[in-house]
Amino acid sequence: MAVGGRDRTAGGWRADRRAWVAAPALAVVVAACSDDPMVVTPVIDTPADDMDATAAPLDEITLTVAHAKSDRDLVSQTFSRGESIEVPGVPFGDDLVFHMSGFVGASNVAYGRTCAVAVAAGTKVPTPHLFFSRSVKFASLGIAPQPRTGGLGIPYLGAALLVGGSSGPDPVVQVERFDPMTGQLSVVGPVAARSGVVQALLGTLPPRVVVIGGIYNAGGATFLEVLDDRGIERLDNFTEMARVDLTATSLTDGRIMAIGGNPPGQPPTGEIDEIALNDGTIEVRKVGVALAYPRSGHTATRLGDDVGAPVLIAGGVDASGAPVARAELFKPLSEELAPPTFVAMMLVPRRGHAATLMPDGSVLFIGGVDAKGLPVQKLERFSVDTGFVDAGELPVNAGVIDFSATTLPDGRILLVGGRQMPDATPTNNAYIARLNPLDGSVDVVATDHLAIARAGHQAQVLCDGTVLITGGTAATFPAERYNPPPAGRR
Repeated sequence: MAVGGRDRTAGGWRADRRAWVAAPALAVVVAACSDDPMVVTPVIDTPADDMDATAAPLDEITLTVAHAKSDRDLVSQTFSRGESIEVPGVPFGDDLVFHMSGFVGASNVAYGRTCAVAVAAGTKVPTPHLFFSRSVKFASLGIAPQPRTGGLGIPYLGAALLVGGSSGPDPVVQVERFDPMTGQLSVVGPVAARSGVVQALLGTLPPRVVVIGGIYNAGGATFLEVLDDRGIERLDNFTEMARVDLTATSLTDGRIMAIGGNPPGQPPTGEIDEIALNDGTIEVRKVGVALAYPRSGHTATRLGDDVGAPVLIAGGVDASGAPVARAELFKPLSEELAPPTFVAMMLVPRRGHAATLMPDGSVLFIGGVDAKGLPVQKLERFSVDTGFVDAGELPVNAGVIDFSATTLPDGRILLVGGRQMPDATPTNNAYIARLNPLDGSVDVVATDHLAIARAGHQAQVLCDGTVLITGGTAATFPAERYNPPPAGRR
């Protein structure tokens, strides 16, 4: 087994100072009934000199193979310390996932899985990577992306694209890509030197990411940039997109809705624009309705995955700089706003907040600052039936601005880093927010700390269910990777 490009063992479990995981020799024999067997050798990636996240010593390792999103194992075997691991009898498949769990006694303390891989007769033998560490821990990696604050972490086919942001006074132009299938960080190419952009995924095949808005040469950017893992294309002459502090929301039918924001130095707009592919060409079209309450710095959250699911627009500031209390609901199919009888008022109007969809279809509003510029500790939850309701409070040490809120595979929310108030020192605290289904409140509990305090960073769920944390620092530091519990990661 190759172990993250570091130590290799022929058998047994290595336990020297640098090795953090028992590293058995592993071979997975994959075969159909009438075909010759194929040996797949997963590569085990490990934290870089991070003993707190190490999965050693372990008493047992269990290896299972299953189809993606399936709870039924095709094969499962457990091995005690010192045993060489070989798992025969796995059938071919186009979506196989290799799972590895580490036990101390009866406690499952470590977990890792590959992204889905295809294994078929007559094809190249895959060497899928599997990141294995202690659960609910942040692990430092052996890669150091460019330091970028305020940039984007964009999901793309299970990998993460790192786009935009600034390093000191200078915009970061290089787009980087982290691929969990290989464990490698690579450079895709440069984008324009602009700041304050937003992005959304355009539902093409293959999908493409559209980067929208921002400040370019002291004015609004009048172009779009479209990127995937192969390159970057610039599309000019989109003056309607020359805005900052707007939102971009992907719809289930593949369109993107760009909402609100403001031209640099001008009041907020209520404009809503559709970005869509028409006969192979990306076009921008202003829809026939505008927000009743023009705003900037708001959130726009799609309420589910159904076709035509409405988009909730909430928070942000108006032309006077005051937070907007009233939320609005945009209906994509009819391209209408909910009628005036729809009245939903935030309990604490805010800007700079995060809005995340919860497992029950409600939206959780986290952090931000109020009309006086003070941090908002109150959590509130929105549903179409009840409007905004009190959902508890953030812990006093949690970041309220410049933090990240990431939905984990089990539906809980990972809150990482940020600042406790504007201009405060970044924090390395992290928390898990979980909906209490009995009373609708949200429990927020501490989890592991970051190795490096970060604010304005990027956090992205990868195809193996781990969360990549990058940027948010003035200097170059290694990326970190949070390993959630196994729940929801099948």
